[in-house]
Amino acid sequence: MEKMWFYSDDGKDKKGPVQESHLRALNLPPNTLVWSEGMANWSPLKDVAAFQAGSDPAPVPLVATLSPVAPVGGQPLPAGIGWLTFVGVIHIIMGIFACLSCFGLIYGIPMIMGGVALLGAKNLLGSLTTVDASTVPFLEKLFQSFKLVGWGYILMLITTMIVLIIYFFVFIAVFAKLMPNFPH
Repeated sequence: MEKMWFYSDDGKDKKGPVQESHLRALNLPPNTLVWSEGMANWSPLKDVAAFQAGSDPAPVPLVATLSPVAPVGGQPLPAGIGWLTFVGVIHIIMGIFACLSCFGLIYGIPMIMGGVALLGAKNLLGSLTTVDASTVPFLEKLFQSFKLVGWGYILMLITTMIVLIIYFFVFIAVFAKLMPNFPH
């Protein structure tokens, strides 16, 4: 495992820890202060033997030179976690409405439980600042799935409202036609 390093441009704002290969990939100025376990004090990068010319640097992966250095723990949490809240709340609301009918209890209670579980998962994920890099693609796909489900719910609600409005106007039109036939 590579040695972990902290670095600071101004001596006050300390960053890291980062792997040695990532620190090399940053191409920091020689006066940048660095520190690693086993060192007594912070030292300028140019004075640290591991970073002096002629030292055998560890190979730097191409990804490290193309992407920003990730904090300890991996990558930042991907965007899209808010859709878990939306889908969870919609599940709870739909479950409550389903429970208002006799047979709706069969699927209403699991929908409420699923919505509560989604909100709990969202809270747990929201407390993370970083995730393991290998889980980022999974989380991106998961969040994309919840986004699509959320948009499906939005379209379903809009369609339902349009259908209800159409039914209302059809009912009014039919009622108005039948009204003259009723005796007063």
